[in-house]
Parts: sequence; structure tokens; C-alpha cells
Amino acid sequence: MANENRKSSFKKAITFVKLSHIPGPRGIEYFKYVKMFQKNILDAFTRTHEKYGKIASFPWPMNSIIIYDPKMIKEVLIEKNRSFIKGEQIEEIRAVVGNGLATNNDFNLWIRNRSIISKEFGNNAIRKYEQTIRGLTLQELDGLERDVNICDFTKLLTFNIACEIFLGANLGVEKSKIVNEAVHYTSIVTYERIFEFFPIPYWLPTKKNYHFKKHYQNLEKIVMDLIEEQRRSPKREELSSVLERLVHARDEETGEALRDDELRDEILTIMLAGHETSAHTLAWIFGLLAKNQDIQERLYREINASDDTYLEKVIQESMRLYPAFPVLSRKASEDTQVGGYRISKNTNVVIPIFVMQRSENYHLNPLNFDPERFNTDEINKDHRSIPFSKGPRRCIGELFAMTEIKIIIKEVLKKYKLEYLQELPVPEAYVSLRPETDIHLKITKRL
Repeated sequence: MANENRKSSFKKAITFVKLSHIPGPRGIEYFKYVKMFQKNILDAFTRTHEKYGKIASFPWPMNSIIIYDPKMIKEVLIEKNRSFIKGEQIEEIRAVVGNGLATNNDFNLWIRNRSIISKEFGNNAIRKYEQTIRGLTLQELDGLERDVNICDFTKLLTFNIACEIFLGANLGVEKSKIVNEAVHYTSIVTYERIFEFFPIPYWLPTKKNYHFKKHYQNLEKIVMDLIEEQRRSPKREELSSVLERLVHARDEETGEALRDDELRDEILTIMLAGHETSAHTLAWIFGLLAKNQDIQERLYREINASDDTYLEKVIQESMRLYPAFPVLSRKASEDTQVGGYRISKNTNVVIPIFVMQRSENYHLNPLNFDPERFNTDEINKDHRSIPFSKGPRRCIGELFAMTEIKIIIKEVLKKYKLEYLQELPVPEAYVSLRPETDIHLKITKRL
């Protein structure tokens, strides 16, 4: 089954929007900034913020504005959300995940599919997954006492959890390797294309396109085989996996089921968004705790007292510093205004939440790891930290991700003490925010 969602650069080449009224680099400086983005995305976003403040524009062929101001971000994501659809960033990711919830710009179809899928990520469903998450975590923790590449540990653990809960299957070593390699390669390619002037069409026979197609087909075949297997199987009284539930799910109003291609897209979306993002988030959290022994010990004591209050703050502060999705994007579907600026239809709106959440304009001592920031809900209310986005298109997997992350942190800290004497690696942005190099922690068993 072919994925018809691979974007052509032709439409990008012939689209022009008026941005002269919004400050931003022009002429030779424009191309210098574009080279910066191609070299180091997060550094380029930071420099743009330092020079232009709360908003900057990049005219044709980027046709983009970058906004950093929380009030303007609130307008785009919440107050005027119907004036914006998913943007350039998501259009590229669609080449892998098709028209899943994260990428679908057909509002009526998105509403229908979200109503079906949201049931699998609500409170009742999540409670059923807790035992599985805890059991798989305890399996991986057995005998962990040594120097550990925490990135490898969290990737393996969250992948096993994703396979069990989302797919209802243990893929085995060979298929697991195929899925991991496919997710890794395709996510890198799609993200790099976002900042290319005119991305090379996928149909051109380049080496990169060949490998992309091969990885995607391998990934798709595994998912489609699982869907076909579930279609053939009779409906059981107790449905276990998300895939099994979605195969048998029906829209309450119309009685419609998801088609195979829709199931494929949703499962690929869930696997991409629900595996690597959680793995990288956990790696950053464990690295921060290993660097900050006082915070780790306080968290350990409160976990043993069965109090999740401080754990919530630790996770929120970690995701402020290292949000799983470092950049959000939208595209204006009609002429509108944001922060008093006129925004024309087809303008790409880029929201670098990684930079906003670390900006001294919006946070005191922004680079310090200080969970006490979240003693009140002020940062969340002011939209100065939005790691799961905001508004109607907020991440549907937020509750699952938070539950998974909490359980894993609790089980690790109950059993082990973490130490890390180096500086944390530089973060780099792809589909999710990952460490540039591995994080090797010294792990010792608690007495």
C-alpha cells in the first residue's frame, strides 16, 4: 500500500506570502541564517530570538514567521486555532505517518478519528496499561547495576512497552531491529527536509530516497501484517492492545470503522510519537537527576512516601529544559492577525518551544534545573512551558507518556542511585529532542 503523502517541492516554489512588515533577515543575511538553520537548528532559532525578539520573518521560499512570545503562541494554538492547520514540519513527517492524528488537516476526519482513538488514551485505558509498564520496567532493571548507556536503556524499554501496549506483539529481535532502524532513518530525513529550500522529490532515484523508501516499506509491511492478523482474528471479550481495540472500534454516531490505511497511519504515528519521544525524555530526566544529587535524593524520599507531587515538578521542569518536541509548526489557513501583526494565508508559523522555554525573557535563571518553578501553576497558565503543545491539537498521548515516565522513574530510583560527573550532551533537534552523544551513568544499588 503506497503512501501518497510525500510532499512535492513544486507547491512550495510557487507560493509567496507578504512578510515585509515583520522584521527578519534580508538579502545576504537571509542566506546566512538559512545556512545556520541547516547546520544547527536549535542554535539558529536561539540566535534569531536574540536578534529579533518575539517574532521574526523569513520570506520566500521559506514563507515563514518564527514566534517566541507565549501570548502570541496562545493565539495560534488556542484562541485562533481554527485559522491554522498543521505546518511545514508536519507536512514532511506525513511522508512517514500519513494522515494520522498528528498530521491530519481534514478537520471533520480529524474529529471523527480523534473521538475513536482518544478512548485508548483516557484514564480508564491508561490504568489498564500500568501493570504492563511496571512489569516490563522491572524486567529490564534486573541486574542493571553498572555503568549504563541510559539512552540505550530507555530506548529498549520504551520500545518493548510500545510493542506490547500499542501492537500487542513481541516483534522479536529481527523485526525490532527493522522497526528501530526505519523510525530512526525516516525521522532524520523528514526533519532535515524542513529547512531545505526545495527538497528533492521522493520519486527521484537518489541514494537517500532509495534508503528512505526501503525503510518505509519495511516499517509499513510489519504494521500491515499485524493489522491483517487482527482483522482475521475473532473479536475477544477482553481486548488487550491499542491496535486490537482500534481494529474493532466504531464511531459512535456513524458506526464507521477505521480503514486499513487509516489504522496504518495511526499506528505509525503512535509508534513514532510514543516510543522515541518517551525514550529521549527519560534519558534527559535521568541525566539531570544524576547531575543533581540533592534533587534525586529528595525525589527518592518522596517516592518512598508514595507522594507524586515532587515527581510531577521534576518531570515538568525536565521537559521545560528538554521538550520532547522542540519545535511546533502551523500554517495559516486564512488571513488573520497574531500579536497585532497581519498574517497572510499560507504563512508558515514556527514555534521553537525549546528556545522559548529557555529564554530569560520568560524565565528567571532559565538554564538552571529547578523543579520549584512549578510550585504554582503560573508557568503553565502563562503558556511559558508547553511540551505537549496546547489547544485542541494538544498531544493525545500526554496522559500515557506522563504515566509511563512516572512509573519508570519510580522503579529506577527505588532500586538504584544514579551518578553522572560530566556535562550533559548538547541537545539536537530531529523529530524529537535527543542527546548529541550517549549519556553513560554510574548506577549503584541502593542499600
